[in-house]
This record gives sequence, C-alpha cells and structure tokens, in this order.
Amino acid sequence: MTNNFFAILTDGTVRKILLTQVLTPTIRTVFINYGIYLLNDDTEQIEFTGNYKLDDEEILFIKMDLPESLNDVATNSIGIPNLNLEIDNIKTLFWFEGDKYYFQNFDSRKLLSNKNVLFYSNNTYSKLESDAFVVDNIVNAIYENGNFYFRSYANANKIFSLIEYFEEATNDEIIAFVGNDKVSVDQQWLIDNSNTLIRKHITLLQKSNVLSTANTKKIKTSANRFNLKIELDGTGRIVFPTDKKSCKDILTFLNEQFYIGLISGNKYRTNSKRTA
Repeated sequence: MTNNFFAILTDGTVRKILLTQVLTPTIRTVFINYGIYLLNDDTEQIEFTGNYKLDDEEILFIKMDLPESLNDVATNSIGIPNLNLEIDNIKTLFWFEGDKYYFQNFDSRKLLSNKNVLFYSNNTYSKLESDAFVVDNIVNAIYENGNFYFRSYANANKIFSLIEYFEEATNDEIIAFVGNDKVSVDQQWLIDNSNTLIRKHITLLQKSNVLSTANTKKIKTSANRFNLKIELDGTGRIVFPTDKKSCKDILTFLNEQFYIGLISGNKYRTNSKRTA
C-alpha cells in the first residue's frame, strides 16, 4: 500500500506514519485542501529576498533542494522506519503526493503524551490511554518542482533553516543593530569580525523584530537550558562577547534556532543532528 504521510524529526531524519484505510482519506483531505488554499493558480509567486511583505493572494518561494533525508520518500518509502511516539521527536508533519510535499509545523502542544486527554463516546467521557498527536487544519509550506512556497517566514523556518537565503547585513545595518537598546556590543569589533553567517543572523534578527518586545532576563534564563551563557549589563542589555563563536551562538539562539526534543528533552540546533 502506498504511504503518503510522514514526519521529519528534530534530528532531521524522516519517519513514515501508517494510517488505517478509514483514516487515510480524512488526513489526505486536510493536506490537499489546505494546500490548495495556500497555493493555487490565482496566487502570485514572489521570490523571497528577506525584504518583501505579502499582500493577499501572494506567496513567497525559495529555489532550493530538499535535504537528502527526504530522498527515500519518493523512491523508497518502504525503507523508511515507522514513527514511534515513545522515542521519536516530531518537528514537522508532511503529506507527499504527486511529487508535491505539503508541510505542517508541529510543536509540543500537539503531542498528547502523558496527558489527561478525554474523549466522548456514547454519552460518556473516557481517558485516552495511548500516546497520540493532533493534525491541524493547515498547511504551512509546499515544495514542488524545486521551489519551497510559504507565506510566513517564521513558520517556514521551523521546517527548514532558511538563514542562508537572507542577505548579509551591511556595515550600516550592523551599526543599526548595535544601536538596539537590548544589545551591548563593541561596534567596531563586530564590523571587523562578522563573517557571512553572523551577518545573515543579524539581518534575520533585525527583520523579525524579536528584540523589540523581548525580555532579556527571560532570554538569559532560557539560554541556561542549553548551557549557553548570556550575560546582561547593568541596564539589562545582552552583552555580546568579543569572540566570534560565542557571538554566533547568541545570535543563533535569539533567532530561535535552538530547541528541545518534545519527548527526550535533548537540546538541538535547527537542522543539526548533534545536540546543542
């Protein structure tokens, strides 16, 4: 039987999700119908540059290759291991059909493991005894013919890291970043030592406006969970050390590219198979 439903795990590997014959049409309808809602013949396609704000009936796209871990989906799905909620940490759900991938983001709120979930049947509520997860009525991104389509960069970036598709911050943009009242960093050192990745992270951070509403004390506390040391100055600003690796790590964290496995609790970086 052809399998169409899969999950990408937090380590980047893929698992297939086996569905009963009765359930398969329901899940298929979710992905296909909401995929049409996201991308249809009337949708104007705009190539992503990091600087475009969408209007209605527009969608962004990036020309890219899918990770190698997805190769077997189209050619050898029989060889892909089955999803096991007891040990696997889901990052993304997707449906594959007609050489098109329909992606849906996944987070801990959708995982019904070790929770008192009640279901209603025959006028009585019973407790769900097995692990389960929720499939939302949404498609966050589509991949077809070498193009990755999405409306929300934030959602798309949770599926695949898209940092490389941002332009590098110019020196003037670095100066603007240094002027943020949540940041404390030696301006000239940052200009002189920012490599391509650091400059792209600065661009992403500026575009997302994450720091505009951020609580730096909470940022420091959250970073501790990843053994990432973030210091604050006397006014509560994030202190960027004059060390390229530490600077890059803090920027990566601020751009929300660290995460915790939903079940194992292991710490990861986006699109990395190593722990953080």
